[in-house]
Amino acid sequence: MKLIQYYKLIILLLLSGLFAETLKPSNSRKLEKVKISTKDDTRTYYHLNRGGVIEFENLNKVLDQDKNYNLKIIARTKVAKNSNSNKSFGFKLNIDKNGKLISKELKYKKKASLSKLPDKKGFTYTNAGFWVEEIRNPKGTNFFIESLKGSPEIEIRVVYNEIKPLKVREVIYPVNIQSPITVKYQRDDKYVKSKHWFNLDNNKQMQFKVKGPAVIKVRSRAILSKDTLSQYSFDLKENGKRMGVYKYNINLSDKDAHYIFDNQKNNLTKFNSFLFNVPSGMNYYTLKNSKSFDSNMLIKVELLFDEK
Repeated sequence: MKLIQYYKLIILLLLSGLFAETLKPSNSRKLEKVKISTKDDTRTYYHLNRGGVIEFENLNKVLDQDKNYNLKIIARTKVAKNSNSNKSFGFKLNIDKNGKLISKELKYKKKASLSKLPDKKGFTYTNAGFWVEEIRNPKGTNFFIESLKGSPEIEIRVVYNEIKPLKVREVIYPVNIQSPITVKYQRDDKYVKSKHWFNLDNNKQMQFKVKGPAVIKVRSRAILSKDTLSQYSFDLKENGKRMGVYKYNINLSDKDAHYIFDNQKNNLTKFNSFLFNVPSGMNYYTLKNSKSFDSNMLIKVELLFDEK
């Protein structure tokens, strides 16, 4: 999966509370430490230069392998004091889970932060770009933050917290599609049903209305055919503003996931999902099949809540 993030994305804070624990890079001795100060506190970041990498290996030595966590990556870059222009920067995130590698490119465009105190040379730092990655069962998980081509040198800080258990409150129906699809897949020796999926094909876009603050879970599966490519992808917009491009590799379902339409069996991939924080007020979301990939897909959006 590759996701391009365009602005400050704060995920799961409503459910998980404040991030309090700092995650130290495994190669911290080789990295330059940077102290970034506000009027209230000073925090340690690690400098990522061009061609550099910040490593976080053997997470199970720090995190409980029987629990799930959110890792929050905070990124900033230097900017001239009192600058009013936006500055673009980013990094590449590689996640290695038991030998399976997933890469994401994260990009930001930020102005100078009013709260950052300038250094002796008159430079300050941009507002932070945020990304939160969900880590389930940290055993065998490593991740690496690499410099991104065209990005200036940046400062990185990673913090984490345990994910509280979540339950589905309700399924959110799209406002412009009325025909739900029921997916069947194998569990033990029988087939079970997963309802409330909706078809997102090349000619449609899917629109949702969600009242926040809230957290939603977006599930997706590609529909397999002879023309299916190696990946599928869709765009997400919030109130007309592009939030990101979600791109997933095609992985065949080992549970024979499928649905029936016009007496024809349509085979599906394994499902992929992400969590998204909805701000206060009424918000409108649009999902649209990306132009770079032609695979049709099924989408299911769920409203979550903290069971505690």
